[in-house]
Amino acid sequence: MPFLSLLDDRAKPKGSRDPLGFELVWTHFGRKVVGNLTTITSSVENFTVALLGFYWAHQIHGNADKDSRERLIRETFLRYEQLAAYLRHQAGSKEIMGITRVHKNMTAQAESLAISLKAQILSNQASYGLWGLYSSALKDSGLAEGSDRKLTAEGKTLAETIARDLNANEFFQLFKVDGHLSRDECERLAPEFWQATHKDVVRQRLTHILLRGRQNQNASVQVDLLSATEKLVRAGRLTGEFAGKINEVQSVASPELQKALDEIQRVERVLVAANNVFYYLLTQDHRPVSSVVEQLDRQAYQYDHLPETLPQGMTRRDALCEINDNLRTGNHWGAVKAVAKLNADVMKARGGAPWVTCDGDTLNVKVKSETAVLRSREALLDDWDYDYFLGSYFRIAKANLEERNG
Repeated sequence: MPFLSLLDDRAKPKGSRDPLGFELVWTHFGRKVVGNLTTITSSVENFTVALLGFYWAHQIHGNADKDSRERLIRETFLRYEQLAAYLRHQAGSKEIMGITRVHKNMTAQAESLAISLKAQILSNQASYGLWGLYSSALKDSGLAEGSDRKLTAEGKTLAETIARDLNANEFFQLFKVDGHLSRDECERLAPEFWQATHKDVVRQRLTHILLRGRQNQNASVQVDLLSATEKLVRAGRLTGEFAGKINEVQSVASPELQKALDEIQRVERVLVAANNVFYYLLTQDHRPVSSVVEQLDRQAYQYDHLPETLPQGMTRRDALCEINDNLRTGNHWGAVKAVAKLNADVMKARGGAPWVTCDGDTLNVKVKSETAVLRSREALLDDWDYDYFLGSYFRIAKANLEERNG
């Protein structure tokens, strides 16, 4: 099933509201194993394009006065991202952020394509494009720094390798200020831009940096994760669904990594079970709590898979322990009250109203759902609602390590 939410502001789409406050829970455990990636940053191609853009934008405006430098760099990068998107589309890329609008513009009858701050390829390109969503992962990987996205020495070395065979001045003329990209220019420049941003030496080095993470971060087991992942790729075992990948890593992991992944699996079972109850409540407006509990009881759930205890030091531990304890004893009434209370506490802390309340024995649902259904017993065992940044990690590993070892 799709993950129910994405994490932190740099990775989270508009409309993600996290009514039980589980973002803070799974990010705590996810950051123990993957310290640099977000749920969005799974494309090495996007990382490469962003590196080149930051490098070029600083070449153009790096010496501007302090008051205007960051603004000029950002605006120049946004135009560069538009140019890069059209060149990538021409070359056949499927990984463009803003591909819907890019495709629409590319297939229109206009003789040229606007490259300007008014011709953005996303509703808010600075927030939802490479500038907003990939820059934090680049910083946390040790490749960029500061609010103006200046490349570190390691990031600059990669960018210089990417740019080596490109005529920078020719490209600068197309995005330094607002302008247009002709169809002829697009067709002519696309192959060389594609070749520059897909150099094997860059892809291999960048993949290693992204999967390794930074040594000084809290994710002390990420190097162990890389070692385990490389073993699995060489053996052709990084396959299957997300849960299968976790189990495969567990089978070859170091003791410290095994412990971190075991905590993740224990916590995730509780989050899935809590979500199952809560989202079902959102379909039961004006229904008696007793009838909802009866329906849950009829599912004949077995909660033996839920952990006896939850790790110490985690956010919302008391609330989750209450939900977990009620479910383990088959007390659906207590579980319903506990998830409703958690939702009320989370929304109160945000200055908002709870999504569902119990008015006597009657549920009052303010944020209704028409699609949520109770999961099967098997789904409670196997579903993953959150990916703990490991989804992006595995996608990068599978797409790039397999190619290197193939």
